[in-house]
Amino acid sequence: MNYLSRGLCTLLGSILLSTLAGQALADNRPDLTVAVTKNPSRLDPMAENTNVNMRVMKNVLETLIYTDTKAGGSLRPGLAVSWRRLDGQTLELKLRQGVECHNGEVFNAEDVAFSLGPKRMMGEQAPGWGIARQYLGGIDGVDVVGSHTVRIRFKREDPLIELRFANWMSEMACKDAFEAAGSWENWLKHPVGTGPYKLAEVKRGDYIKLDSFDRYWGNRAPAKSVTFKEVPETAARISGLMTGEYEIATELTPDQFNLLEADANTMIVGGPVRNIRVIIFDENHPQLKNPKIRRALSYAINRELIVSALYDGRTSVPRGLQMKIFGDLYIGDHQPTEYNPGKARQLLQEAGYNGEPISYRYLQDYYTGEVDTAQILADMWRQVGINVKLELKENWDQIEGAPKGRGIFNWSNSASYPDPLGQLYRLYGPEGWFQRNGTYRNADFNRWGEQLKGSDMAKRIEAVRHMLEIYERRDPPGTYLHVLPMFYGVRTGLEWTPNDNAFMDLSGRMLRIEG
Repeated sequence: MNYLSRGLCTLLGSILLSTLAGQALADNRPDLTVAVTKNPSRLDPMAENTNVNMRVMKNVLETLIYTDTKAGGSLRPGLAVSWRRLDGQTLELKLRQGVECHNGEVFNAEDVAFSLGPKRMMGEQAPGWGIARQYLGGIDGVDVVGSHTVRIRFKREDPLIELRFANWMSEMACKDAFEAAGSWENWLKHPVGTGPYKLAEVKRGDYIKLDSFDRYWGNRAPAKSVTFKEVPETAARISGLMTGEYEIATELTPDQFNLLEADANTMIVGGPVRNIRVIIFDENHPQLKNPKIRRALSYAINRELIVSALYDGRTSVPRGLQMKIFGDLYIGDHQPTEYNPGKARQLLQEAGYNGEPISYRYLQDYYTGEVDTAQILADMWRQVGINVKLELKENWDQIEGAPKGRGIFNWSNSASYPDPLGQLYRLYGPEGWFQRNGTYRNADFNRWGEQLKGSDMAKRIEAVRHMLEIYERRDPPGTYLHVLPMFYGVRTGLEWTPNDNAFMDLSGRMLRIEG
């Protein structure tokens, strides 16, 4: 064989090897599409505290500590590999080495200090303070001890100090990317984090696309990309799931289950989550200033009927605004509000109510079964003589940002931590949305909340009892309906375990894709 022949063979061999290597390295992971009712518009949790934001953005932004829902909520290493309390007010965390942000910067202690600092969260002038304060408002400062060690100081002892960095609202931002965005509003369009997926494209009112971040510190994401596609109509979500246009469809109710369970290509997953579906009473409304009318609204609700009719008994009515995950702080002998239309009529008579209209604002199934629930509630109230006017709104701004004429409106009360501080007090206390926006005020509730913040268990239990009684009977800011369920339709090629909250974790921890 002459030199030219040997060279030609070498060249052809190199081409063949390159081709085979390229085929071996080809990304055969699928592109997933999730049909949702709505997507978030402001993509940092500290700008939009919603279930739909949690659903998407916790795939992009991570917490220092990971809550393992498969292990009963156990705390595992996340961006921090270890942590310890130096005292009741100080938590020291050792950060994971070699973590890369989506923009290529190295994640370290400076990013933690920035994420919790004045340019993003800490203090009245910080853009994220208004929302984050109910979760992290007790932070006094963050000390950078080394490149991968931080100490987070609180203003007082906090029984939940580790949990605050293992759950929603403690997601870390990447400092260089935040500063490069130039403004808070620009940052909200494209936050940069460390998660298994990175933001690829956002088309407001249409879709949010995430791409796999293949330099992720953990296992590579099982999907090449995930697109959260807005499909408001339930029938369209189900149809697209059955044809394979969508791999997952959200916000389904049991009346649709038979159709999907009869199809060999689809199945139902999900169930009740750590969240209670509630309605809120705006005390500024002329008819709702009187707590007797608010109590009448609550007594007129047949909660068990709603659970049976809309959810086929697949969720439950809570024993007050509390959850069993609270452990010793769950008040098992608390007396919930019964269905008692006679009591409702009596209270209305005592209040001098004469059929004046009360508005009830709701959205197009932002919550599972929201439209049907609103219609059922309005009918129950009419039966006891309450004149409720249903007002279907297009977005949250027409509810939260339009207080004039607002009476009743929908909400959900997530148990962000397995403790009443993460639900009852967080939401209805002085740092919560309702007191800050003037729909509710109660000094006694706030005083008992201060006692709840302590470490003495007997005093904490006493505080919970009093706060539940204020919420339930003395001065109700709203009332609960049922534990919120989240049901999903899924193509059978996906082995996905939903969380016990709104976060659709599509990482390798919770998702495996056949093939």
